[in-house]
Amino acid sequence: MSSGIVGWLVVIPMSIGLSWLIWNIWDNNRKLDSRLASGDVELLSSSSYKITEIVQAFVGSRIEASTSPVLSPGVFGYIQQTLPDGRIAMIPVTTVHQPIQSVHSTTHTSQQPPEM
Repeated sequence: MSSGIVGWLVVIPMSIGLSWLIWNIWDNNRKLDSRLASGDVELLSSSSYKITEIVQAFVGSRIEASTSPVLSPGVFGYIQQTLPDGRIAMIPVTTVHQPIQSVHSTTHTSQQPPEM
């Protein structure tokens, strides 16, 4: 009978501690959500939170994380080329004998076409 009492003396404090921990995490998340919703600027200087990114968007906007596939130059079949407008193109090739050169702009008449 005494082992049952000892068991309850261990289980009850552990249950209370675990319940308090779960409630504390839930309550902190609820408070953070309300501070974010109200636009609390003090969050930026708070030592309790680590701010890694700030995004300003319209209410109701949805931001999705996306990653650009980056392949090393040695990957068979594709090379990564930065286009003049800043976009990155993956160009299928089997072997590359010379670097890819940009074609001159057709919108500027003073620019001479490249010699081939």
